[in-house]
Amino acid sequence: MVKCGRNEIPMTFRHHPKHKRYVVVGEGKYGSPAIDVTAAGRLVVPDSVSDASGQRYLVRAVGRQAFAHCSRLTEVILPDSVSDIGDQAFVGCTRLREVTLPKALRFIYPFAFRDCTHLNVVRLNAVNRPAVYDNIFDQQTLNRATLIIPAGTSTHYSNSLVWGMFHYRVEDFDQ
Repeated sequence: MVKCGRNEIPMTFRHHPKHKRYVVVGEGKYGSPAIDVTAAGRLVVPDSVSDASGQRYLVRAVGRQAFAHCSRLTEVILPDSVSDIGDQAFVGCTRLREVTLPKALRFIYPFAFRDCTHLNVVRLNAVNRPAVYDNIFDQQTLNRATLIIPAGTSTHYSNSLVWGMFHYRVEDFDQ
């Protein structure tokens, strides 16, 4: 289950292709219960899940189209265990206003946050700049949203594809 607003929504998890101790949240928009109307409000993805036998697995990635077109999501918080965000993972989440990206983030694949027309805050907790494609955000988001990055990383992020394109960048000294 994934906490979303006041609801716990069932989510599918699959084993990470390289590491069987890890799982990926979601299976794409056609196989994910997240499309259900219960996927509304604040989404908090857990850092680990347990199977029926009680075996725990780290949530290592958000799968391709896992939360695509969940138009009622307003905030997404990803745990520090997540290192990859799949292509189109949150595409078309038109009411999404804020997203918190984890410290361990390494890759964000194409169109992950495309057409998130109300995205105002992207909080990126990674000191090491994640690899991204140039099309993960649309131009409207890059012009309007505030990118909040760890203290002391402004130059590092300013000189990069996508992160340097955010019109508003702020260092967070409380991290």
